[in-house]
Amino acid sequence: MPPILSLTGISKQFPGVTALDSVDFNLLAGEVHALMGENGAGKSTLINIISGLLHPTAGKISLAGEEVIFASAVQAQKAGISTITQEFNLVPQLTVAENIFLGREPTVGIGLLNWGKIKRHASEVLGELGLNVPLGQRVSYLSVGDRQLVEIAKALSMEFRIITMDEPTAALNAGEVARLFEIIERLKRRGIAVLYVSHRLREIFQIADRVTVLRDGKRVDTRRLDGLTEDDVVTMMLGRALKKEAAIYQEIPVTEKAALSVNNLTAPGFVTDISFDLHVGEVMGCAGLVGSGRYELTRALFGLLRISSGEVKINGRLVPLNSSNDAIRYGIYMLPEERKIEGIFPDLTVRENLLISAKRLFHRLSELLINVDEEEKQYQGMRNSLDIRAASSGQKITKLSGGNQQKVMLGRALVSSSRILLLNEPTRGVDVGTRVEIHAAIRKLARSGYAIIVSSSDIPELVSVSDRCLVLSAGRTKGLLDRAQISEDNITALAIGQEIRSDN
Repeated sequence: MPPILSLTGISKQFPGVTALDSVDFNLLAGEVHALMGENGAGKSTLINIISGLLHPTAGKISLAGEEVIFASAVQAQKAGISTITQEFNLVPQLTVAENIFLGREPTVGIGLLNWGKIKRHASEVLGELGLNVPLGQRVSYLSVGDRQLVEIAKALSMEFRIITMDEPTAALNAGEVARLFEIIERLKRRGIAVLYVSHRLREIFQIADRVTVLRDGKRVDTRRLDGLTEDDVVTMMLGRALKKEAAIYQEIPVTEKAALSVNNLTAPGFVTDISFDLHVGEVMGCAGLVGSGRYELTRALFGLLRISSGEVKINGRLVPLNSSNDAIRYGIYMLPEERKIEGIFPDLTVRENLLISAKRLFHRLSELLINVDEEEKQYQGMRNSLDIRAASSGQKITKLSGGNQQKVMLGRALVSSSRILLLNEPTRGVDVGTRVEIHAAIRKLARSGYAIIVSSSDIPELVSVSDRCLVLSAGRTKGLLDRAQISEDNITALAIGQEIRSDN
């Protein structure tokens, strides 16, 4: 069959940057086509051109054999193209049904909303997706996984022919991922084309029919997944073989000195009676399903949730953690899970975002006291260390890819004066090459005397970096695994409430 979507010779230039260079791409009806590449390879730019958010500098787009020009995202939607981004386009204050039909609500009489039709059609679409959520439920009360399915329901209700999914599993647990994959299979059977963007190679080999790899704004190749290996795809992405993640972990001597001691800590409604010691030079993983209290534990330790009982000691000294200022004062820094909401300052530059938590910035009285040369030197050092891809240090951070924004957030943690790091989802949205680099950087920091907690939904990540792994379930400690016990099977078993075998 002819492609439902064809892009020929697509180029896109920004001031000082060529984001795409003569890229050819096509999408077939009823296929899942994976789009892969390192951060900054051009994936987001290509998606934005397809969705009408950007206009190509050169090249043409054909939809079902006819050349089209999308002047806006609305035009692309009317042509049958839906884009589901990592940051959902939902109104949290509205209900599920209202979000599904937002902007195109059926009316009756003199313009009154036809609530019967809205609820009936919304119920039909949700039933097709297997989503059992009350139509009158506000979206703000839904889990991330259910919000994502509401986005898909919205797309199906408009009968889109093409659905683009950008990192759709970044914040989902294993059960939600499995449910999403079932939905994607249903979409394929209906003849809907799915353009799937992910850094998770395992997912690509589970659901994709073909893969297109971009590198430095150019298309490297388009191949069927049959006969390819993960190493083949990585080599196309990087232009070289990748160092195995298994080689990242190297055991280092962990001191007996506890940098952070947590005793019977309770944050009402989130975690109960949590105790552990985090030693100088140690990386402790923290695992758990959605609702386990994993993220809430780090928020409590950063002074963002009220601790009703228990105690926290830093280097043996009892400290109050009533605010994030308290945490920073005592040497604790947290990398947030939601960088868009809690991490980046969208109106500031890349350099300003990276350096804003440096202690010396807190004492500035005016812009006149800022040592710009020193800031630039510190920024350039971190940029080279983490391979942050930005046109300049003065570029707005919102112009960077999601993965590069994440690297800026990690750099912010590293330039702070804190020696206890709480890293939530440190490699969310980064490519496989950067993932390995970040894991190696975490282990290097531990060797230099940092005490680090890595809270992650990515179990292979925890296996790669952790000396020990704390597993939470329903807000309580389910187990604390030593290095010899850390495995994907053991972490998963404890996270879902099972016991691990003594011989594991």
